Amino acid sequence: VGLAAISVDPKDESVTLAGKLSIQFPLLADPGLTTALAYGVAMEGEEIAVPAVFVVTRDKRIAFKHVGESVVDRPSVGDLLDEVDKLRK
Repeated sequence: VGLAAISVDPKDESVTLAGKLSIQFPLLADPGLTTALAYGVAMEGEEIAVPAVFVVTRDKRIAFKHVGESVVDRPSVGDLLDEVDKLRK
């Protein structure tokens, strides 16, 4: 199981944020919203994406997704771990 995050911020801002938050996983940059558009989470008319979490299997299947209604609408860590555990069974 691997973990990565994607931000629409430029790479240098993502690197700074990862350091500031002591993030222990890759924080990738998507300033052109290519990935956000592909996953349907780019905010229309804006250069940002809505908060979203995807659990993607090794065979590239989306096993779980949560697309937030607001900045604070995110699944709990426990809920995400439960989803990952389901894939192990």
